[in-house]
Amino acid sequence: MSSLKRWLILLLWLPVMGSAHNFKIVGIEGAPLRYYDENRELVGIDVEVIETIMKRLEVTYEIEIVNSSTRLKHLWHDPDVDMILTYSYKKERAKYLYYPKQSHVTLSWNFFLLKENLGKFSFETLNDLEGLRVGATQGFSYTKEFWEAADSGVFILDLVVKNELNMNKLLRGRFDTYANSRIDTLFQARQGGYLDEIAFLEKPLKEKEYFNTFVKVSDYPYIKSIRRRYDNELKKMQDNGELKIIYDKYLGSYESYR
Repeated sequence: MSSLKRWLILLLWLPVMGSAHNFKIVGIEGAPLRYYDENRELVGIDVEVIETIMKRLEVTYEIEIVNSSTRLKHLWHDPDVDMILTYSYKKERAKYLYYPKQSHVTLSWNFFLLKENLGKFSFETLNDLEGLRVGATQGFSYTKEFWEAADSGVFILDLVVKNELNMNKLLRGRFDTYANSRIDTLFQARQGGYLDEIAFLEKPLKEKEYFNTFVKVSDYPYIKSIRRRYDNELKKMQDNGELKIIYDKYLGSYESYR
């Protein structure tokens, strides 16, 4: 074989040789998006979305769970990491991460109440909560307007130090409502067997879209093509109902997604 042919073959193999690792995806544990079940298997909404798309793209991948947002931030600079799971858009992050066009999850904070109290009050503005007893967790951000309304006495604030206490107090009728992450609350309600006892008001207190982001310094071959095809496949899942089926699996058909 001539030297020229050997060099051509070597050049053709370089992209493959440059990626000794599987497509590496990293995130922080948090149900129902990513968590370990009773068999220590990684499951969740994110996990199933990734599994569906990567199978169709024929990309071999691995998911690693880390235990802190600080560790996750360091991985923005690691060429062996290719995707970071479930980030909202921030300019600081966009310097290091590519955001896809499609969001796979919208995280909303809604006001929860007992189903038997549906229709007794609504939420369009915080003034609609006037005179109600409203639960909240010390240290949570909610919104600036929420704390201003509480400080000015629009509603009666019932403050706790542990967020899980709020649902216990709601179920016992200790206050009228409290705001919490919708999908987290519905997941816990389904797990706890009280999904049929609660409801949420449609308008959220706050809401953000979240994305599975691609690391800019990743050295994975053909990652530009993967980014493009990921967007296309996620859009198909939204349009044909596959994404809703995944949500239903973890949250029940009770959830309203968009």
